[in-house]
Amino acid sequence: MARNDNNKHLGHLFFEHMKTRPNAVCQIDAATGKYESNASVLYRSMRLAQCLRQFGAKPGDVLALHGKNHLDIHIPYYAALLNGMPIVGVDPMFKFEEIKKLFKLTKPKVAFCQCEHFIDAVTELGLDTKVVTFSEGKHSIQNFIREYDDGDNLETFRPAEFDIDKIYLWLISTGGTSGVLKIAAFKHRPWMTRLKELRKYIQIEDSPRNTPALFLSPVQWIGGFYNAIAMPLFNLCKIQTSLQPTTDHIVDIIKEYRPISALFGPSMMDSLLKHEKICDFTSFNLVMVTGGKVHKELLHELRKRIRPDAMAVEMYGQTETMGQVFSLEPDGPLGSCGKATDVHQVKLMDPDTEIEITKPKVTGELWLKGPMFTEYYNDPRETAAVFTEDGWFKTGDLLYKDKNGYFYFVERLGMLIKYRNYHVAPLEIVEVIRQHPGVKDVSVTSVSNVFDGEHPVACVVRRPGYNVTAHEIKELVADKLSYSKRLRGGVIFMEKIPRTSAGKVARAKLKHIAAVAYRE
Repeated sequence: MARNDNNKHLGHLFFEHMKTRPNAVCQIDAATGKYESNASVLYRSMRLAQCLRQFGAKPGDVLALHGKNHLDIHIPYYAALLNGMPIVGVDPMFKFEEIKKLFKLTKPKVAFCQCEHFIDAVTELGLDTKVVTFSEGKHSIQNFIREYDDGDNLETFRPAEFDIDKIYLWLISTGGTSGVLKIAAFKHRPWMTRLKELRKYIQIEDSPRNTPALFLSPVQWIGGFYNAIAMPLFNLCKIQTSLQPTTDHIVDIIKEYRPISALFGPSMMDSLLKHEKICDFTSFNLVMVTGGKVHKELLHELRKRIRPDAMAVEMYGQTETMGQVFSLEPDGPLGSCGKATDVHQVKLMDPDTEIEITKPKVTGELWLKGPMFTEYYNDPRETAAVFTEDGWFKTGDLLYKDKNGYFYFVERLGMLIKYRNYHVAPLEIVEVIRQHPGVKDVSVTSVSNVFDGEHPVACVVRRPGYNVTAHEIKELVADKLSYSKRLRGGVIFMEKIPRTSAGKVARAKLKHIAAVAYRE
């Protein structure tokens, strides 16, 4: 196929940009101190891409990716971009049945994974997926390259040409907090448009060296997909780690490498701010907190710890919306997630009547149009459920807007607790319970009740040195909130709140725990 600039894809951007800055450091594994240049990353990616072609992979064939953030993890990712292979990330926390469910939906041609247990899932499903491991052994990536390396000079290598409006770029799993697996499918063109827009606003350092930026996102998270390509294109060096990213480890990484930007989940940011080793945030120009409700006191404390000229902001977005929806407003009201931009059309709709809400401070479901996912992969019923006939995407998120145009996240529509004729937002109760000095972490779920529908339950992690009681928690909520929001389902004290690999509360698991655990 002849080259058409209108058909340019992310593989072309990667290929061309990495050649212009061969000596810049592309990635560093903070666990080992090892690093790799743009030239080395590009060479290894092209070589693997060529081997995948020899293996028989074609544009449109799915590549699955699973593993820790070591220096090899993104080589298959970049090879897939060069070859036009849609990439699906596999949550490192997935168990056997979850891997089977994901593979049944996506049917990968090849799967790069940490170890060989994927072979059992592939065999049981009857797929002909080629399993390649990052670990040593019969199925290792080294053996795959030895088998399919044709010895051709890579000087003639070029990214594959294909129709970017037909071939998917990424297949990103969503629904992890609810336990219902869906795969948001994205084409190349919306992401090409988004990257071009961002280049207008991001000041790219004109230096032969890449500037360090923290990369903590797991392989299946939208931040992991996006930043793996955006960071090299914006002359940023990925500071990642092949170890478990514990709070202690991240504090040390920030101290040693002095990154200028980072994306954190609220729970990780909360841990960093409260850790016994003081985390030095003064290297950052930009800190974005996303992936759940960002409590006001968290953002307030973070802003006290960064430089006066740096930005610490709450970023609202979804996997389906390609991440960020609203503008970043560091000087906006605390608790706001920004204003509408030219990128997306947005409106708030009454969830029951589907009539648009125009008054300020009235909560409604966010609907939007603009660059976003195309469909839920191989799931037409779920796709039809979230799109209106005229193309609006129903996000399932409840927000309100103030008189100045700032939006505020309230809760997921499906997470509202239905007590009699009332809708109770769990996050409102969480905000109150977090004020107790003896509470380290908290989440609110519900249990069924035959008379009332549902009763709120508080799941609480005590702060070391405190012995807060269930009575204290219940009284605090009763004093601060209305009668319908009382903790009729009780209080459960836990060692830790169950979370997904992206740091979000695992709501389906928490709800199950509440149903069977002792509640005070």
